[in-house]
Amino acid sequence: MALINLPRVSLGFFPTPLQELPNLSRVLGGPRIWAKRDDLNGLGGGGNKTRNLEYILADVQKRGADFVLGSLGSQSNFNILLASAAHKLGMNAGFVCYVGEHPQLQGNLLLHKILNSKIKILKGDRTSGEYIQNVDRELQRMSDELSRAGHKPAIVVDGDPHYDILGVIGWVSGTEELLQQLQTKKINAQYLVVPVATANTLAGMTLGLKLLKSSMKIIGISAHRKKDEAVAQLVHRANAAATFMGWNVRVVNDDATIYDEYIGAKHEVATKECLEAIQLVAQTEGFYLDPVYTGKSMAGLIDLIRKNTFKPEENVIYVHTGGFPSIFTYNQEIINYCETNN
Repeated sequence: MALINLPRVSLGFFPTPLQELPNLSRVLGGPRIWAKRDDLNGLGGGGNKTRNLEYILADVQKRGADFVLGSLGSQSNFNILLASAAHKLGMNAGFVCYVGEHPQLQGNLLLHKILNSKIKILKGDRTSGEYIQNVDRELQRMSDELSRAGHKPAIVVDGDPHYDILGVIGWVSGTEELLQQLQTKKINAQYLVVPVATANTLAGMTLGLKLLKSSMKIIGISAHRKKDEAVAQLVHRANAAATFMGWNVRVVNDDATIYDEYIGAKHEVATKECLEAIQLVAQTEGFYLDPVYTGKSMAGLIDLIRKNTFKPEENVIYVHTGGFPSIFTYNQEIINYCETNN
C-alpha cells in the first residue's frame, strides 16, 4: 500500500470484508456495529496475524530460511498461521510450546498434525524466568539439530524487536485498508474496537490512525495483559515501528483507551460473559468468535454498549482478529454454558 514500501509476500485475501451487524445492533439497542472480518483472510483458520506474517516471512525468505521455529502456547493462533504460511511458501515449521489450558489434540494442535509441524510441549510455570530459559534452550536445540541436518532455520518469536516492528507495520497497512473501505462506503465511524494480546494489532492501528489523521477513537479490550502493561506495549511498539519507517509521528498513552476488566480469572480461561458473547453473535449474525481473544473482546464491547458508552446513531467498527479453530478445545465449557443458559 501507499504508506509502506517493504518486502512483502502474499498470504491472504485482502481487503477483508467490512460487514454490518444489524441484528446484533438491534438486540443491544444500538449503536451501528460493523465487523472487520480478518478471520476471513484465507490463510489457515484466518486471523490478524496473517498481515504481520506477510512482512515477517518476506524477511525470513530473504535470509534463505527453509524452516521456521516459534514458541507461545499449545493452541496459539500465531503458531498455526505461521506454520500454514510457511508451508504455503515451501518451508516447514517447528514449535516449542507451553502446555496451556487445553493441550488436547484438537483445535490448532489438530491442524498442526495435518501440517506435520515439529512440536515439543513443555510443562511448568510459563511466567517464571527458569521456564522461559528452558523454552529458549529448547528452541536453540531444535534450531541446531535442524542445521546439522542441512536445514536453514529461522526463529520467529514474540518479543523479537525486528519481527514485532514488522507485525505493527502489517496493521498500519490494515488500518489504511479499513479507512479506504469506510470512505468508499461513506461510513462515518466514531470508534474502532480492537482485541488486545501482544498489542501489535492495537499499536499498528493506533499508529495508522495518527499517520492518516483519522479522528476515530480507538478502544483496546485486553484478553491478556493488564492495562498498564498493555499501554506500555502499545506505545513502545508503535513508536519503534514509526522510527524504523522514518515516520514523523509519535504515539502517546492517551491515543488509545484500553480496558482490562474482561480478562477474567486469567488468560486462556473463558469467562461467562465471553461465552455469552460467542453465543449471541452466532445466533444473531451467524459467525463465531473464540473463547480466548475475540469472545472476551466482544463481551467487553457488549458491556460498553449496555453501559451507554456509545450513542445509538454512532458507528462502531469491531476488528474480528480470528482464532476460530481453538473454539473446539473449549467444548466442555461451551456445552456447560449453553445447557445452563438455554
